[in-house]
Amino acid sequence: MDSGQLEAFVRVARAGNLGPVAAELFLTQPALTARLQRLEREVGGPLFLRSRRGMRLTAAGRAFLPYAERTLETMGEGGRLVSDLTAAGTGALTIGAPPAISTYLLPGLLRELAQQNPEMELAVRGGHSDEVLELVLRDEVQIALIRELFHPELFTERVFEDELVLVCARDHPLALRKSVTIEQVAGERLVVFDRNSSFADIALTLFQRARHRPRAFLEMDNTGAAAKMVEEGLGVSLLPRTAIRLGLAEGSLVELHLLNTPVMRRPVAAIYRSDTPLSGPAMAFLELARGLAESHTASQSPA
Repeated sequence: MDSGQLEAFVRVARAGNLGPVAAELFLTQPALTARLQRLEREVGGPLFLRSRRGMRLTAAGRAFLPYAERTLETMGEGGRLVSDLTAAGTGALTIGAPPAISTYLLPGLLRELAQQNPEMELAVRGGHSDEVLELVLRDEVQIALIRELFHPELFTERVFEDELVLVCARDHPLALRKSVTIEQVAGERLVVFDRNSSFADIALTLFQRARHRPRAFLEMDNTGAAAKMVEEGLGVSLLPRTAIRLGLAEGSLVELHLLNTPVMRRPVAAIYRSDTPLSGPAMAFLELARGLAESHTASQSPA
């Protein structure tokens, strides 16, 4: 059954006659009758007693009437809600991101998004980048920020490049050098976060290509914990600049220049389904994400 059938049933039940209802609905009386008959076939029994005096509800029709009225009322409320949310640019948005991005990039984006849309409902789902990609494919997440991955069913748009920075504690012997070689770094304990992450892959690949191996490893499960271990002098680490900006500014971490090594960056991409138009909230988030590079460049510029 559809809303047209239910509306016809409710109107005829109240009017007791086909003529006025047909005129209100811009239907012919035969077309209105056919609509009611389809509804009766679907519910499995007659809803009206038809006579020369008009239309009277059967016992089944009287029992069915309040359900039809509630259904139409609910559908109307739902339609009004969608219309209001669309007009106001609000709604619900579920975003996916791995821990490093949700901790250090998302808060600023969501603050701006919430300021623009105070009534918007927000949720964040986490996991490794490949796990978040699966959430997008399953429509559990509308849009996500992950390392740059590609899938035939998704749009992948690069929005930011996070730099990987070699750091040590301010009282570490290497802090006095400022510039170091990969051989010198290999003599230290390397603090890594989550060996399944792309940042860990970049760090380990760097040593493999130089045919060196760090003296020892200290593995943590997140960037914040890894930075704290470095601050305590437990080793050196290659960490995303977004995650250690405060430590560098306060001086608890010292940035080391790695000689004969190009700047290491990891692309961050927005991904979303290619077969589904982005909702208003998701589009607003994407526009903010597109400004990530500009906003971080500005925050690093001298005042």
